[in-house]
Amino acid sequence: MAVHGRYGQPCPTCGGPVQRIVYASNESNYCPACQTGGRLLADRAMSRLLKRDWPRSLEALEALKEERRDGAAGSPARELE
Repeated sequence: MAVHGRYGQPCPTCGGPVQRIVYASNESNYCPACQTGGRLLADRAMSRLLKRDWPRSLEALEALKEERRDGAAGSPARELE
């Protein structure tokens, strides 16, 4: 309950980012580091869409975000803005 409603904010226990899974009209927030040993839980819609590309750990998610940030910085659309 410590991370209820805190999606994207730091966990009060470890400081890691709080994640969210959504299923139909329900959602659940959790801290991967404290509650699942660093493993990301699968959001049914996204994990089915991404299949093997779904990040399995918090570190893999952060690496994917960093890769996308680096790739977007060098795109021609960004340079025109």
